[in-house]
Amino acid sequence: MKILKNITKGFFIVLVLANILLWITGNTHLYKGLSDTYFQGRLKPSVDNPEIFYTRTLEAGLSKPWEISKSFGSSELSNEMKKTNSEFGTLAYLVIHKDSIVHEDYYEHYSKNTLSNSFSMAKTLLSIITGAAVKEGKVDLNASVNNYIPEFIPAKDSALKVKHLLTMTSGMNFKESYGNPFGFMAKAYYGTDLRALTSGYELEKTPGTEHSYLGGNNLLLSFLLEKATGQKVSNYCTEKIWSKLGMENDGKWILDHEDGDEKTFSGVYATARDYAKLGELYINKGNAYGEQLVDTAYVNASIVPINTLDTKGKKTDYYGYSWWLTNYEGHSIFYLRGILGQYVFCIPDKDLIIVRLGKFRSPTKSDGINPDDIWVYIKEGLSIIE
Repeated sequence: MKILKNITKGFFIVLVLANILLWITGNTHLYKGLSDTYFQGRLKPSVDNPEIFYTRTLEAGLSKPWEISKSFGSSELSNEMKKTNSEFGTLAYLVIHKDSIVHEDYYEHYSKNTLSNSFSMAKTLLSIITGAAVKEGKVDLNASVNNYIPEFIPAKDSALKVKHLLTMTSGMNFKESYGNPFGFMAKAYYGTDLRALTSGYELEKTPGTEHSYLGGNNLLLSFLLEKATGQKVSNYCTEKIWSKLGMENDGKWILDHEDGDEKTFSGVYATARDYAKLGELYINKGNAYGEQLVDTAYVNASIVPINTLDTKGKKTDYYGYSWWLTNYEGHSIFYLRGILGQYVFCIPDKDLIIVRLGKFRSPTKSDGINPDDIWVYIKEGLSIIE
């Protein structure tokens, strides 16, 4: 009994010291991080948990639901697609051809009205919002970031332009590691003060010379947009983009604290149908229902490869203004992408949009860039409309 008491006492002391250490070192984000991952029996965040964060609403305007194609329901998924869905936990698969839904599947508790985490698809939405600000003349892509947010980027780093944040060629090093629970991204996703976290970094490389995929760029861009527009990112997005696209549901954007800043590298929650509307906007060259929300020139520039060398020395022919770019059997594709297999594929020559939401994505990238599961979703979508 005495041994048991000593063990219990020792465990309690270690627990208290560990908590004190977390507070002293500024790692209290681990409380929320552990409760959302390891304590739930998983290694990564969930697609279904906006309630653990404060959020700001992306308000839908007049809803304009997708048309349902006359051929809807006439196609059965291939065995390859069924296997991939099962293996990687597909929750939604949506195929839209010429503005009409030709195929729509939901799994588990999902439906057309279920909000799901976008993860890094939010980076592309931020790019679209930036395009709206450029159209209004509130942001100049070739201007120094220092002109907008000198509190983050000092004058000595004035070579950093707005365009560099969009293309992930800033030359900043936010020491990001997605597998490090004490790293920048873990603190950004689960932490409560994005501005403090992002402050104090400086250029380590000449802007525009290397592509390095860092969420800190998105945070700087969002702080810049707030300064330029005088509005929180979600509110500006609602006014200029979300309310104009005929969304069927309100969306949500997670915040660092109550009435705080959007986690603009991640954390938009919306439905599969409404994510497809973002793709439709760019297939239509920035025009929605006759209104030009983003200039066509900006849209075109967004989906052209930046061709800067990346951190592995490879030419970045797969990335634009926060859009992923690829090709499949002669089709040029631009797409939004999230870490757990959130995808919106846009295939302009076929007037085709494919949305896939799920719990996982393939851990392998045979071409070094694209998760291997994407080819199954693209192939299936093209097959459905043939």
